[in-house]
Order: sequence, then structure tokens, then C-alpha cells
Amino acid sequence: EQEKELKEYRQQSGGGEDEQLPFHTFEIKGYPVWIGKNAKSNDKLVQQAHKEDVWMHARKVAGSHLVIRMGNDKGMPPKDVLLEAASYAAYNSKARGTKLAPVIITKKKYVRKPKGSPPGAVLVDKEEVEMVTPKNPEL
Repeated sequence: EQEKELKEYRQQSGGGEDEQLPFHTFEIKGYPVWIGKNAKSNDKLVQQAHKEDVWMHARKVAGSHLVIRMGNDKGMPPKDVLLEAASYAAYNSKARGTKLAPVIITKKKYVRKPKGSPPGAVLVDKEEVEMVTPKNPEL
């Protein structure tokens, strides 16, 4: 089922993607970005992300998962792309009203979903934290 969804997604080019996907999609400087809409949506996003994708989440607060799609690229996007994405992750969380919010940045391969955990809950094995000002991505 999942692979079918992903295949359909890849076949589509632009426009109307939000209806097909359980999360928002947009780009930052050419990097495709996915952002969760709710806990169930966050789960789907984590399931469908590639292990080399960059995963983000506001630290210690409820919020959307965000993924920068990297395909097989083992590297990281430029710092400005990371910080912009992190500011969107902060905005789409309970940290929205703060001046600065800590956001976890890591590769998807370090993010695990424990069996039986509630929707949206994950464990992160290796994380870096950036302090960013929450910013509305205006999706």
C-alpha cells in the first residue's frame, strides 16, 4: 500500500499533491520538504521518508515532524536550508509563540518508532539541536 502511494506521488508533477499525501509538501531552495499535519500524518511521514532524509522536530514539545528529502544523498543540505526548515518545524509546534525554539535535526535513520507507541511518538538515537525563531512557511 505504502509503495503504491509513493509511486503515485512520484508520478504526479506539481499541483494538487496535498490531496494525495497525508502531509504538506513544498520546497526550500530546490529541496523537497514534507511537513506533518497531525500525529497520524507524522507517522506516515516517518514511514515514507528515506533513511538519508533529514528529519526535524521541535524539542520537548508536541509538533509536526518535518523531513527534507535527500534521496540517497548521505550529505546534509546547506546550513541556510536546514535553519529555514527548522524554523518551520518550530512554527508547527507548541513552541510557535516563543522567540527561540530548540529543534532536533538528524537523519531519518536515527529516528525509530517504538512498537505500540502513540501516533507521532518516536525515539531519536542521535540528534543535533539548533535554536531557531519559529517562522510560518505559509503553506
